[in-house]
Amino acid sequence: MLYLFTWNSEFLLKQEVKAWKERFISKYWEFNLIHIKDIESVDNNFLNTNITASSFLAEKKLIIIDLYKEKKKTDKDEKQWSEKEDFLLNILSNIAWENIVLINIINPDKRSKFFKQLSKIAELKEFNTKWDADIYSIINNKYSWKISSDAINTIIKYKSWNLSKIVSELEKLLISVDFIDTKYITENISAELEESIFQVIDDLLARKKYNSIQKIDTILNDTSIYAFYNNLIANIRTSMYIVTMKKLWIASNKISSTLNLWNRSFLAEKKYIISYLELKKLYIDLVNIDKKMKSWKLNWTEDRDFRFELEKVILS
Repeated sequence: MLYLFTWNSEFLLKQEVKAWKERFISKYWEFNLIHIKDIESVDNNFLNTNITASSFLAEKKLIIIDLYKEKKKTDKDEKQWSEKEDFLLNILSNIAWENIVLINIINPDKRSKFFKQLSKIAELKEFNTKWDADIYSIINNKYSWKISSDAINTIIKYKSWNLSKIVSELEKLLISVDFIDTKYITENISAELEESIFQVIDDLLARKKYNSIQKIDTILNDTSIYAFYNNLIANIRTSMYIVTMKKLWIASNKISSTLNLWNRSFLAEKKYIISYLELKKLYIDLVNIDKKMKSWKLNWTEDRDFRFELEKVILS
C-alpha cells in the first residue's frame, strides 16, 4: 500500500503522520516502523530491501519517507536528486503486499514528472490551508476557551500564516497563562519580518513617515538592513501593482487572483491615503538606492550608511 501526503500545510501533515505512527506502534510495535527523514543520506539498497521485501515475522511494516527537497545549488545536485526520484518510483511499483509506504511532500511541484507519476500509483491525501479562515478554524478548534478571537487573528498575521510557528508560540504562552488575549500576543511575540514590513507599509501608505521609521528601528534590531530593504521593495512593488490595477477599474477579486495574493487578498481592499504619484515616487526612489549602489554612485562602508539613505528616501 502506498500513500502520498502533500500540499502546503506542514503542520497538518506532520500531525497526521504522528497519528499514523502512534496507531501503528500501538498495534505492530516500533521495530516494524522506519521513518526516513533525509532520503539523500540513505543507500538505495536499504530503500529497496525495506520497501520491496517483507519484514521477518512481522504482520505489517510501515515505511515513512519525508521528501522535503532543499533548494539545490549545482547541476550535479539536481542530477543526483532526479536519479533518487527515478529509483524511488521504480521500487514503489513493487511494494511487498504487507508493507505500508507513506510519502510526505510539502509544497510539491505538481508539474514535475515525479509528482505526476507518484500521484498515479499512490492514494493521495492533501493538507491545505489556503485561506485565513482555514488557519483560524484550526487554531480555534485546538485552543477553544484558551484564546480570544482577536488574538487568533493577531497571531496569524504576526507569524505570517505559518501554522507550525503559530502553534509553537501558543504552546509556549499557555505554559504561563490560562487565557490569551490580543495584548498578550503583542507584548510577548515578535512579528515575522513579512508582517513587520506590512506594518511599515501601512504607515507609509497612510503618510505616517515617522511612525514607519520607528517600526524600522525595531525591525533592524533583529534583521539585516539589506534583507529588510529587499522585502520592502518587493512589497511596495505589490502595492504599486494594486494601485495601478485599481486605476484601471479592475475588481479587487480579479486583482487578488492576478497577483496571486492568496492570504494577502485583503491588500486589494485596502484604502490608500498616499496618492498614486507619491507611491510611484517612493518606489522609484527606493529602487534607485540599489541602482546607485551598484553603479558606485553611493559610497558607504557600514550598515548605518545604507540605513541613512533609506530613511532619507522615506522622509523626503
